[in-house]
This record gives sequence, C-alpha cells and structure tokens, in this order.
Amino acid sequence: MNRVEPFSIPEWKALHREASLVSQILGSGATALGRASYGSGFGEYYTAFFGLTIGIERLAKLILVADFAIDNGGTLPGQAVVRRYGHRLKDLIGKADQIATKRDISVPYLLPTDPICSAVIDCLDEFSDASKGRYANFEAIGNPNFNAADEPVNKWWTEVVEPILDKHYRGRRTESRVKQRAAIMNALVGDSVFIHHTNETGAVISNLTTASERTGQTKWAQKYGRFYTLSVVRWLSHIFDEMTHTAGYQPGLESLFGHYEFFQTYTVDDYFLLTRKVWPLT
Repeated sequence: MNRVEPFSIPEWKALHREASLVSQILGSGATALGRASYGSGFGEYYTAFFGLTIGIERLAKLILVADFAIDNGGTLPGQAVVRRYGHRLKDLIGKADQIATKRDISVPYLLPTDPICSAVIDCLDEFSDASKGRYANFEAIGNPNFNAADEPVNKWWTEVVEPILDKHYRGRRTESRVKQRAAIMNALVGDSVFIHHTNETGAVISNLTTASERTGQTKWAQKYGRFYTLSVVRWLSHIFDEMTHTAGYQPGLESLFGHYEFFQTYTVDDYFLLTRKVWPLT
C-alpha cells in the first residue's frame, strides 16, 4: 500500500515544530529548577515555572490532538476543538489519564497520583492562574489582602520542597552532615560575617548557621524537585510515545509520524532524572 510522505504534509510540519518546542521548553524548565535557590538563583524558580507550565500544558494537548486524530482517521482537530481543551494543567492531566485508560496504556513509572507529584501539579496549575501565579508579584503591590501563601515560590517550597525534605533529608545522615558543617563554619567565621537574605518563604536569614543549613537543604530541593517534576513529564511522554510510535506508520495517520522521538529523552529511569542536570538529554 502506498503511503503519503509525512514530511510533505503541512500538519506534520506543524506538529513537528510543536513537539520540538515542547521538548525544549520542558527541558529549560527542568534545568532551571535544578539551579533555583534562595540566593543568586531565585529568579530560576520563575524561569522553571514558566517553562514547565507551558511545556506540560502543550504536551498534554499533543496527547489530545493525537487521540483525536487516531479516532478520526487522521483528521486533526480544528481550532475550536483545541480551544476547548483549556489551559488548566490539572484538567489536561486528567484528560491525558482518561486517554491512557481508554487506550490501555500502562505507564511503568511514578504516577501523578504520588503525593509529591500531585503537589507539583497543584503548584504549577496555580502558576498558570495569572492572579495567583504568573502575575502574583504585581497582585501583591498595594494589595493588603494578598495572601503571601499564593506567591509561587513560597507555595512551591511549602507544598513541594517541605515534603521532599521530610522524605529524603530530615532524620538522615545528610541532615546531620549539613548541620555539623554549618556549626563548624559558624564557629570559625560566624562573628565576622554579615548575612542578610530572604528565603523562599519570605523569612529573613541573618546568621551563618541558618544560611549554611538552607544551602544544604537547597541541594535536595533542587535534585528531588527536578525528579518529581520530571516524573510528571515522563508519565505524559510515555503516553504520547505509546500512542504515536506505531500510529504514525498507519495509512491516514502520517501527520503523527516520528514526533514521539522528541520525548524519548524524558522516558528514562529514575537514575537519570535524579542525576542529570541539563535537559533535554543529548
């Protein structure tokens, strides 16, 4: 049977550009999250949130588009249909989960229902809400009723990082080493060092011991914050891969050909999610 050349189809080109964009913006967000800190890297939190919210939204929409095409003989959804998909991450992830169930796709990785993954989704979903997320700093100006808990970095540290520290840091040897190092540094130079920082929740850091301990915590916040966030990305990437890997070879579905390759970089095991700092992988 003769097949249409995918590379000549305008719809294939559009999806190819979109898949490339989504893969890169997810990677830039994950990379920034691994650099975010209360000190010189505070702005990296926002860079991460922008990239991850947009990337996860659009990857979920690629899944919805592919699902529509498979159900409709290769016809892609029109703009009116795409607009109805909405922008809220929790809704889109719910729809992706329904598609995975419908197509009997079993994801062999950590699921979005994991409590920390769920907290990641909640925070990024809130960031997609302009008043509570993307424009929260402007909302806070001259607004005595602004809830500081809605500030995106504060919310991230409180709802994502604190559970991470409880699970992977507190009560472990690493915490003991961090506290010991902080005590030694304070004993050596604490009296001669002036410190004034604001941490992720808005509290002032004014002594070397607290600053040193927060720096130690930040390494775990970066490592595991990236891990749980990429776990959500990996889950979506696996669904898209399973849906389109063979579908693009079927007559009529040529517009889906090959786009899954952009997301195989995210369908790696936990070791890579925990250790690789620059994304997407090359």
